[in-house]
Amino acid sequence: MKEKDSFILDIKRLGINGEGIGFYNRMAVFVPNAIPGEGHLITVEKVDGKMAFGKTEEIKHPSSYRVVPSCPYYDECGGCNTSHIEYKEMLKFKKEAITEALNRYTKINYRQFEIKPTVESDKIFGYRNRSQLAVRKDMNFKYTTTMLKEKSNQAININECMVQDPNINRINNEILKLADELEIPPYVAKYNRGGLRYLVTRVNQKGEALVCIICAEKNSKVKELAKRAINITGVKSVYESFNNSKKENTFFGDEINHLEGDAYIIETIGNIKYRIYPNTFFQLNTAQAKKMYDLVLKACKLSRKERVLDAYCGVGTIGLYLAHMAKEVVGIEYNKDAVIAANENAKINKIKNSTFLQGDAKELLPKMLKEGQEFDILVVDPPRVGLGEEFINTIIEAKIPRLVYASCNPATLAKDLEVLSKIYQIKYITPLDMFPQTAHVETITLLQRKDIDDRLKVRFDLDNVPLVKEETKA
Repeated sequence: MKEKDSFILDIKRLGINGEGIGFYNRMAVFVPNAIPGEGHLITVEKVDGKMAFGKTEEIKHPSSYRVVPSCPYYDECGGCNTSHIEYKEMLKFKKEAITEALNRYTKINYRQFEIKPTVESDKIFGYRNRSQLAVRKDMNFKYTTTMLKEKSNQAININECMVQDPNINRINNEILKLADELEIPPYVAKYNRGGLRYLVTRVNQKGEALVCIICAEKNSKVKELAKRAINITGVKSVYESFNNSKKENTFFGDEINHLEGDAYIIETIGNIKYRIYPNTFFQLNTAQAKKMYDLVLKACKLSRKERVLDAYCGVGTIGLYLAHMAKEVVGIEYNKDAVIAANENAKINKIKNSTFLQGDAKELLPKMLKEGQEFDILVVDPPRVGLGEEFINTIIEAKIPRLVYASCNPATLAKDLEVLSKIYQIKYITPLDMFPQTAHVETITLLQRKDIDDRLKVRFDLDNVPLVKEETKA
């Protein structure tokens, strides 16, 4: 196979970025916007080892699940990559992504446990509670938010993103209008200088917003912009930051200053309140996050007698959600600021049975075990790179009876399960659609240690135990 070759390709499955994958002479060929079951006349654009990348010239056999994307920027933006697939069918493809990963990276027989249907999102548009966008002047010399075109450095003007909360689109546009009126200079990438570079906006379910104005260099007009922005409907807090890094998509600089309004906004999931600052990690789909935390709570089967270890705890989102049903929750997080926020969140919720520690879980957990501490349940929610070999070895040595693994990457989940399944029995995997219009899929996996004593085995095998209703107090 070589570039500019043309042939008809049958699409067999979806890739991790939503592209269709077919096979020609045993070579995998990736085709954007193609759906399994379709036949595409393609032209090869690139050959890279055992892979090739093609462009569709004609869809010979379109799928019955193909739909016309409603977003006007879909073909250019690349932020979403599955809007051409009917949503219910896309949920099935997300489940299939789990089995594909297990097939590719493991020898695990996934038919020995249940992979449940993908938990759908109540909102398939307007669900994102945060935007982090570059800004620039358009052809009319007016500020606009932008996205980089997929696989290029070309900026696409985006006045309204359909997956963002509508309040974010409105607030962004009003702030940029004020920036035009104040004649704040734009960022010039060529010289790495100028004023307004990025705009970060976060909203809670009440429509309250926190805004951070990010410039390449200090400008006195930003403070005036903040004074005007705080009067925009919904805006409760305004910050500034300075970032002259040449790296794209590195938003915040070392200096973040609070300018106007409250220091934070508060989001509530269930009965738990969380403080949101400019750079706080928080799930982008709030309503779906509650479903995710409920799945974790149900998997833990807490009875107020268990000590729970929450590794990669962040600002305590999952740990605090579990605390009302646990004897004690101990969280471990490497990021110091996140640990401070987690303890703040525990305080404002009057939760006294939680402790959050700063450090590396693979180092802190062995120290805890040497001190004689024991844990009944381990909850992990690692980044896309997964748990890592060292921490997996630590988990195996810790002999914690029950493990609940929240993952955002089927590939690294599968690789981790390949090792963990030697000691743990996989009970089930539940896919969850946190990001509609994309191929990304989250999962909650329940694992039970094979060598736990009979007493614990009886308690943990009570799969018909109902999910305890939320309480008003922790």
